[in-house]
Order: sequence, then structure tokens, then C-alpha cells
Amino acid sequence: MGGAQDDAVEQAPGGVREHRVAGGVGRHQRQVERLPPGGHPVAERGHRRGEPGVVGWEDVTRRPWFPALLLVTGVGPFGLDTYLAALSSLAGSLHTGATGAQLTVTTYIVGLAVGQLAGGPVSDSTGRRPVLLASSAAFTVLSLVCAVLSNAPVFIAARFVQGLVAGAGVACGRAVLSDGFRGSAGDTKFGTLAAVNLLSPVVAPAVGTLFLGVGGWRAVFVFMGVLGLLMTLAIAFGVPESLPPAERHAGGLTATLVRMADLGRDFGFLRHVIIACLATASFFTYIGGSSYALQTVYDLDSRGYAAVFTVNAVFMVVGSVAFRLLVGRVGPTRLRTAGLVVGVLSTSGLLAGVLAIHQHPGTLALPWVCLSGVTFAMGLMIPAAMTLAQTAGDRARGTASALQGGGMFLVGSLSTPLVGILGYTSVVPMAAAMAVLMAAAALAAVLTRSAGSRAGGVQLETATANPTESHS
Repeated sequence: MGGAQDDAVEQAPGGVREHRVAGGVGRHQRQVERLPPGGHPVAERGHRRGEPGVVGWEDVTRRPWFPALLLVTGVGPFGLDTYLAALSSLAGSLHTGATGAQLTVTTYIVGLAVGQLAGGPVSDSTGRRPVLLASSAAFTVLSLVCAVLSNAPVFIAARFVQGLVAGAGVACGRAVLSDGFRGSAGDTKFGTLAAVNLLSPVVAPAVGTLFLGVGGWRAVFVFMGVLGLLMTLAIAFGVPESLPPAERHAGGLTATLVRMADLGRDFGFLRHVIIACLATASFFTYIGGSSYALQTVYDLDSRGYAAVFTVNAVFMVVGSVAFRLLVGRVGPTRLRTAGLVVGVLSTSGLLAGVLAIHQHPGTLALPWVCLSGVTFAMGLMIPAAMTLAQTAGDRARGTASALQGGGMFLVGSLSTPLVGILGYTSVVPMAAAMAVLMAAAALAAVLTRSAGSRAGGVQLETATANPTESHS
């Protein structure tokens, strides 16, 4: 022994290689990685292709790639509810009612979900750049088309297609990050990406109100077109192709469905998606119901409504910053648990509070505090859940991104109109739906805690004298 450091490399059946590295007194590190056809590793600890000297995507450090990815993953969700404060005005312009106006939001969310389910697997076959460029260009055109439409059914259909192409870009953007990074470096960047993805629909109504006085809801869609153009340029000049041909999967519908079914049978992956979907459903109940509930019950005008969303967005940023600072120390699983605890306490407090005063709503203070707690919890929880899911589904990164993102927005599309069905005359329906869904997410986390992930994919396990949590 004598202080020598020995590297043991073992080739296991099924193309899995194990490294054992002595890393100093009392420290031992083990890495397990799946090898692609040909037996050459595609991953290194920490950074993957983004690390200097790692083969593939060598020029990534010389391009503004990460800000471009933030734009890609943020613009799609941003388009969800930017005009939320002008729904009544939009309904008048399109000659439809409140239900028709709400459908313009719901169909966009459905499009976001379906687009992610389709875009991720397609990018596993074609590469990332073609999907990113096509989806961003289409989003730009459709935003400008929506700005001039006056027919409700056509507008609703256009919003669905707009969500479709936006969703494809969102899923592909997450896959690009998975291609390039792993380990704590990947967790931190994934947390930022997930936070932007979730933060966008929170800040969007506040930003949208800035344009309502200029040209009404149509000006909002012109602004989205400008964002789409910036997104297209950022991709064209900032994001290189991150998936080499050797790592691409077979194309075609059958191959795509096989990859989806493979991940769908892996409960180690699926459990993270289920938890994220239930928590997101609670959050989207707030997004979809807050406009009518808060403006009707508490008589908020568009500026007051924007102020509520802005403050809540700040709390979400605080949650996401906390994730970035803590994930390297305590791991994503504990942070997700902490987020679920805060979320359950906040939604339960909201429900208890509005039940106690629903006959005389009075001040907005209590609901506002509780909603701020919810957004903080989401900023902490969703980046953790998405990081865990993407790690568990590493063997088909685009498909994993599609299933988790598509599932979250699909469930969100179902929960968004829930408050309208239950009624807008009180905040109680919104609070009750949020509390039940958040409690279901926490229960799912408890019930699936001991479930093990199926062997396969890429696992990175570090054991030390003071071990920290693994991604489980």
C-alpha cells in the first residue's frame, strides 16, 4: 500500500465499466459508466463535453451557449400566460367568452406538453441543432400570426401549434445540457435551467402588463415574436451540436415508442417524474386560477395582479438560488424533500386561511404570504426533481427530457382549468386544489422513497469518510 494510489478498471458485462480510485486518506471513489458501442466512454466526472480536453463539443466554452439555452427553455413557458391580465380584453377582440379565452392558455400548455414528448425523441435521432433552430423560427412566426388574428377558433389552433414548437425547443434545450455535463456541475446548471423554465410563467404576466398600455394584448404577441427572433439568433450563433452521430438513436416512430416504453417501465426514472408532475399541477392551478380568483375576489387591477406575481417570482428566484448553493453539499433528493415540506405547509396554510375568512376575504396579506411560500418551494423542488429524473434517464437523454417536461406540462394543462370548473367566486377552490395536489406529491415521494432504480444508464457514486447523499 504505502500511500500509493491504485486505479482499478473493470469491464463488466453489458458494456459497463467500473473505476476504483483511491483519493487520499479515508477517501475512496467509484465511478460506474455505461459504454457506447465500441467501448469508449462518453462521460467524465463533473463536466462531460464541456470540460477542456474532453473529446467532443470542444468549442462549447468559446460560445455563449448557456445563456442561449436559458433563452430557449424560458421563452416557451414565458409565452404561456404573458397576456393573462388581458384575458377579458382578448375575449372581446376574439368575440368569445371567458371559457374561450381560457382555452387559449390551456391549448398552449397542451402544445408545450406534446411538443416536448415529440421534440426530445426526434432530437435523439437527428441531433439537437436542427430541432432547436426549426422550433425557434416557427415560434417567431406563430407569435406574429397570433398578433393579427381575430377569429377565436383559429387563434386557439395557432396557440396550440405555437406551444407545440416551443415545447420541442424546451425539451431539446434540456437534452443539450445533459449531453454536456454530469455530476455536481450538471446539477447546478440543470437547477438554473429548471428554475428559468418554471420562473418564466410567473414573471410573464408582470412583463405583459408593460405592453398592454401600448397596444393591448396584440403588442404582447409582437413582443413574443421579438423574443423568438432573439432565441433563433442565440441558437444559431451560440449553441453547437452536442450529440455526435455515434451517440444518436435509430429514428422512426417505432424506435421512439420503444425508448419511451423503456423509460416508462423504469420506476427509478418514473417516480421522479410523478413527483414533479403532481407538484407542477399544484403550481399550474395557481397560474391558471389566480387571474380570475384574485382579481374578482380581491378587486386587483392589472397592476396589482402584476405586483403579486412579481413578488412571488422573487421568492422563486430565492428558492432556485438556494438550490444552486446547496445541491453540491446535500444533494438534490434532500432539497426536493425540503421543497415538498414548504409546499405542503404553504398550500395547507392557504387553504386553512381562506376557509376561515372566505365569507369576508378582507386583506390579501395571508394568501399572498402563502403563495410566496409555494413559489419558493417550487424554486427549490422542481430543479431537484428534474435533475434526478434526467440523471435516471441518462441512457436516452432527449427522450427522458421529453417525458419529464411533457408530463409536467400535460398534467399542468389538465389542472389549469380546474379552478374555472370549481368556480371563481372564492379563492377556496384554488387553494383546495393546490393543497390536495401538493400533498399528493409529498405522499408520492414518501411511498416511492425505497424504490430502487433499475440497473443501467449512467451512475456516479462517491463514497467518502463523511458520505453525502447519492441521487436516489
